[in-house]
This record gives sequence, structure tokens and C-alpha cells, in this order.
Amino acid sequence: MSNLTIRMDRQEKDKLMAWAAVRGTSATDYIKRLVAADMAAGSPQERADAWLRENKDAVTVEAEHIESSGVPGSHLALNHPWPNAEI
Repeated sequence: MSNLTIRMDRQEKDKLMAWAAVRGTSATDYIKRLVAADMAAGSPQERADAWLRENKDAVTVEAEHIESSGVPGSHLALNHPWPNAEI
């Protein structure tokens, strides 16, 4: 399994760790089991569809921004010299 970093408020993290400890597990193991159960709950297509439904508004806003302003940082990639270019 690959690494996953979740940033959270210190108080929330402390509460989660205490909650998990009361149940005889660590917060990390609890989250791993939660994610594994969620991943097993449907096909990849069903999970992707659910994610898109939940994030449709944010994706739409981002798409509109890209359409109006272009891809952020693309000017750097498009104007970056080739690795063997003389500068």
C-alpha cells in the first residue's frame, strides 16, 4: 500500500487518535481499514462516478478557470529550455 498524508487540525487529530485508542487500534490502521472497505464497496467505475458527483461543482469551476486563463504554470513548461540547450 502506498503512503497517504492527511493534513488535519491538531485537535481533530488528537480526538481521532483517542477515539481509535479506545477501540484498540491506531488512527492509521483505522483509516486504512476504512479506505479498504470503501474501495471494496463498488467497482472502479462506480467509485469514479460517486467521486465525480461529489466534486462536480469544484471540477466545473476549475475547468472554467483553465478555459479562461489556461493551465497554471504552462508558460513555464512551454518556455523551459531543453535539457541540452545552451543558455
